[in-house]
Amino acid sequence: MKSLAHLAWIPAGALVGFAASFVFGDALTLPVDLYYLIYFAMVLGFLAFYVARTGLRLRPWLSRRAAWSVAAGIAVGLVMAQNVLSRPETERLAGGMLFWAVLWRGLVYGAVDGLLLHAFPWTVVWRALRAEEKGLATRLRAAALAWVAVLAVTTAYHLGYRDFRSSKIVQPNVGSTIMSVPTLVTANPIGSPLTHVFLHVAAVVHSPRTELFLPPHR
Repeated sequence: MKSLAHLAWIPAGALVGFAASFVFGDALTLPVDLYYLIYFAMVLGFLAFYVARTGLRLRPWLSRRAAWSVAAGIAVGLVMAQNVLSRPETERLAGGMLFWAVLWRGLVYGAVDGLLLHAFPWTVVWRALRAEEKGLATRLRAAALAWVAVLAVTTAYHLGYRDFRSSKIVQPNVGSTIMSVPTLVTANPIGSPLTHVFLHVAAVVHSPRTELFLPPHR
């Protein structure tokens, strides 16, 4: 049984995201793809620790309403991709560099971002409130609290990048609100990371020099 003390994992996740972006993505001027490698290792290591430490059984956790979550993730993902494509394009990548960027900065970065910013906060809140065992009222409260947790982690992570320490911080939070919909509505953590992948892939293909998506921006 989980309790409200379980919510302490939310600031822990926010701290991991901020530490990765601030130290390795901002304070140190590392090659971008090397920074992503460090970021992936930190986030996935933290999430693996969370799963092991709290005894989360992944298969049943991911399988509930999975088809609905995937469908919602694709639908919202297409909306987010269209939003990216509607913005001015930048100099594009080609050949092997494009293939690598789609894989590393699109698929992997998008999935890891989605796990940290959406799936993780929702999972913590849902388990803390034992929403799966409760009625509709508790589930609605859990969804609302999970949305707040998503914004908290999203804000902490993006504040690690200097260009987001401004009014620009509003934009990733608006995006996170939209991309959280698949998971919040279906009560399954798969949908929102899938949506995040659509966003990243569209940005890599259409505007890899973007000053909004795919931080750090240098």
